[in-house]
Amino acid sequence: MRDERLARSGLLSLIGSAASALSALVIAVIIGNALGAYGTGLFFQAVGFFTIASQVLRLGTNSSLVRTISEHQAFDRRGETWRVLLIAVVPVAFLGILAGALVWVFSEPLANWLASPGESARLRPFLELMAPFISVGALLAVLQIASRMVNGISAYTFVHTIVYPTVRLVAVSVVVYAAGTAFAAFGAWLAVIPLWVLVSVGLLVSPLRQDWRRRSEAVEPLGDAGRRFWRFSATRAVGGSLEILLEWTDVLIVAAIASPAEAGIYAVVTRTVRAGQVVDRAMRLAVSPRISRHLAKGELAETRELHTTVTRAMVLVSWPYYLTLAIMGPSVLLLFGTEFEDGAVPLLILSLTMLVTSSAGMLQSIILQGGRSSWQVLNKSIVLATSVALNLALVPLMGIVGAAITWAVVGLTDTCIAAWQVHRRMGVWLRPRPLLPAMLTAAAAFGVGMGIVRLTLGTSPGALVVGLAAVGLVYAGALWLLRGRLGIVALWKEFPVLGRFA
Repeated sequence: MRDERLARSGLLSLIGSAASALSALVIAVIIGNALGAYGTGLFFQAVGFFTIASQVLRLGTNSSLVRTISEHQAFDRRGETWRVLLIAVVPVAFLGILAGALVWVFSEPLANWLASPGESARLRPFLELMAPFISVGALLAVLQIASRMVNGISAYTFVHTIVYPTVRLVAVSVVVYAAGTAFAAFGAWLAVIPLWVLVSVGLLVSPLRQDWRRRSEAVEPLGDAGRRFWRFSATRAVGGSLEILLEWTDVLIVAAIASPAEAGIYAVVTRTVRAGQVVDRAMRLAVSPRISRHLAKGELAETRELHTTVTRAMVLVSWPYYLTLAIMGPSVLLLFGTEFEDGAVPLLILSLTMLVTSSAGMLQSIILQGGRSSWQVLNKSIVLATSVALNLALVPLMGIVGAAITWAVVGLTDTCIAAWQVHRRMGVWLRPRPLLPAMLTAAAAFGVGMGIVRLTLGTSPGALVVGLAAVGLVYAGALWLLRGRLGIVALWKEFPVLGRFA
């Protein structure tokens, strides 16, 4: 039953992640068509800076909350969850308020630093607008994780990964078509955050009140609990900050060096590619606890087998998406507006890179669950420094193509380092050969199939729809016929709940 519950959690996470990613893509489509590349660039430049600030200010509490509350639940230690949340919330809220005040006070020099020449006056109002929301955004991130642990995965998925992005989508859509400015659209994007803080608090009040009533005298002193909590958070705070910086610094550098219009095109390209990572995130949630169990027992062969099975599934799901982006890129970008066709070459580069990195599976999860979080911090530090250096060197010369080349170098470097560490230093040997049937099947269906569609029907949105329908049908048939050879049956055995949806 434990594996079935785990699979159900992974399936719910996949549904929620897919809904969230779809909402984000639809927002990009609406912004692109309503505001053009320039307005889209301003919007995502502001979103990128706000996301970095608010997510860094989580201070690694997401991992600590999961670890600490899970420990309390495992040992039936009641009456301590409310204290853990208090320990997490107070420093995050305080530092968030301080950071927001600093952004407000130094909005002018920040705008001069972040904006391309002549654009700082346009960016400054965005910084002033976001300043009071930074602490609220950081607080929401903490409350969402607490809700996941206290209210359960089903409630968390529905409220925070389906309803929340949908409400934001509606708000941005209404405002952008009514006002027609990037500033108004960003205001609507921000306005949902305090509303969802209230929703999160409402969800937490009852279970935390019950937890408070169960408190006892035989608990760890608050000071000791706080020190233990923040010791664990420190490493994850650094690692999480590096990850969010990696996700957004390229967009900010393009905006600062090139122009908001190029930043808008590049932001649309990167958001489109990142939407394919929903499968990776869902698989991590479903499989990471099992990987942790195997590694704790020294079961390297079992870890390798599980990783191979899951990676094969990831290839079967993600490769069709990335191959479609690589081959039918102009069709996809036309959905955002005609100006965005200029992103076809960067989209090709990023999509081909993701074919490689997605084939490596969950290397980062193995490193983290194996207790090597310091390795990940070092890895992310190296690739972030590489990203900043290459972007500063290539963007002035090549524009967004230079940013895409940097993405490719950084992604492949990160994957190669992690693969070496997992394979050689941890002893979890990687097995690329069992992945070949999945790769060949996806490449034959979507690589060849979408290639024929492009040659015969062109790159219009209509051709994209027809191609996806025809090739998708062929691919579904191939997966069914080859379900044993492709390891799909083995995946069903690993996670029996998936068989109900097959």
